[in-house]
Amino acid sequence: MANFFYLTLDTTAPANPSISIEGGATYSTQALVDCLINTSDSDTTGYQMKIWGDVDTSYDSDVQDSESNSSWITFQELKQVRLDDTEDGSKTLYVRIRDDVHNVSGQASDSIILDKTKPEVTISGPDVDKISKVNGKNESNFSFSVDQEFSEYKVKVVSSTGAAHDTGTTIGTSNGSSNMSNTGEFEKDSPINCTINGTDLENASAGDGEKIIKVFAKDLAGNWSA
Repeated sequence: MANFFYLTLDTTAPANPSISIEGGATYSTQALVDCLINTSDSDTTGYQMKIWGDVDTSYDSDVQDSESNSSWITFQELKQVRLDDTEDGSKTLYVRIRDDVHNVSGQASDSIILDKTKPEVTISGPDVDKISKVNGKNESNFSFSVDQEFSEYKVKVVSSTGAAHDTGTTIGTSNGSSNMSNTGEFEKDSPINCTINGTDLENASAGDGEKIIKVFAKDLAGNWSA
């Protein structure tokens, strides 16, 4: 029978804790987000973690709005968290990790902007509501503005006034139409002037008759206007 045993002393907390919301994205258009949790410790057997911050406290009883109200849970690299979505804005999540003998790491955090609000497009015009393909009568001009900064827009022929951005046909510009689509950085409430040419309109939607023209804009978070 042995008259000795080995006992390991471990007073070192997990190193380099981190949390990354949606892969480090600036924006999220949904409250339910994926969080990547990490530590540089190679062996995380028996480890636990605690997450708290700007969360929907009714979604997960272990993940709450303060460190004291949250619970230690089994460490996992990927964790879904539902952000507090009572209003849009910057949301911050915090994490601590503890090892199998309860050495607790420092605090790590990450933030993301929750933006679930669709941009609103306002059209001014058009200057005429009937065109042909005859020079002098083949153009309709209008402008539009958006109530927030946006990164993309498209002018489409759609089947109904309630159509979504991924339906219909974007009007081309090969015959003189202008500003039918673009990507970039566009200011809020700054008018963009557009021209629709009769031939381009016919190419997008064949046949005579009344056409529904709709402008769609995508904000910086990725929300398309309705």
